[in-house]
Amino acid sequence: MSLVLDSLKGLANGAVDLVMLPYTIYQWWQLETLKEKMTALTLAGQSLEFLFMMMALLLIVFILSLISRRFLKSTVLGLEAFNRVIGHAASWFVLLLMFQQVLIIVMGQVFRGNELVFAPFGMPLTDSELQWLSGQLKFYNAILIAFASAYTFIEGGHVRVDLVYGSLSYKAKRFMDFMGSIFFMLPTTILIWWFAWPIATNSAFSQRPLNIFSEKASWRGFKWESSGTAEFTWVWAFKAIILVFAALLFIQAVAFMLRNLWGLLEPDVESHPRVEDAPEDPTPIDLTASIRTTEAANDVDIDLAPRKN
Repeated sequence: MSLVLDSLKGLANGAVDLVMLPYTIYQWWQLETLKEKMTALTLAGQSLEFLFMMMALLLIVFILSLISRRFLKSTVLGLEAFNRVIGHAASWFVLLLMFQQVLIIVMGQVFRGNELVFAPFGMPLTDSELQWLSGQLKFYNAILIAFASAYTFIEGGHVRVDLVYGSLSYKAKRFMDFMGSIFFMLPTTILIWWFAWPIATNSAFSQRPLNIFSEKASWRGFKWESSGTAEFTWVWAFKAIILVFAALLFIQAVAFMLRNLWGLLEPDVESHPRVEDAPEDPTPIDLTASIRTTEAANDVDIDLAPRKN
């Protein structure tokens, strides 16, 4: 019982914090030193106040969706459009990855070089070693996974093991997806963020080491952790991408929950809508006019035989 009361109290405080968020940001900006600002930011990213504020926002959006069908549809389509834009942008890294891999192979195997120099018109822009560029391909893969996973989920592209789902009715499917987004997808994204935050901040900042139970922080400066090898050394970037992955999947979990709520309220709403890239249907042909034209042509007697004088 006390857990329920604490949760309700936390949601109430989260709603108040949500209303006071602009003033809180103003107070944070007025802190005198960079150390105070970064310490407060580090603690805020993994705080119960931040968690309950997000839960309060989610609850408000859910209630408004129940009240207004228009708000429900616009929210679902808006969140999905946002993740689609992010996913489409991330897909260009496939082309960059392929192009860079070809350059590495050509330079290493054909020209037997150890670095790739790019200096148009004699102006050196980069002279990275091939080993560093090869490690950078892993970073491109990480970007693809983190930024495009939510978009792939919208399109229903992830592998699914179906035991009973396919035999359920339309309402049962929407209800199962709705409950699954609440009890599985949303908590999973929150846990990923919760565990990844101290990993990412410890890698990017020089501070008192954080963990999931930390309640104190002492930021000292930027560290930008890197590896000691000759490969791609941005270790901090790999860890920061985990936070992006969790945030985008959280947004998609909210959109998925609301989409299935939409499906429970209205028929013929798919959980994973696919955007059709096919062109629009051509102008319909008037078959009646075609038949009449054919009949008129058949009625015309054309004598192709030469006439005798």
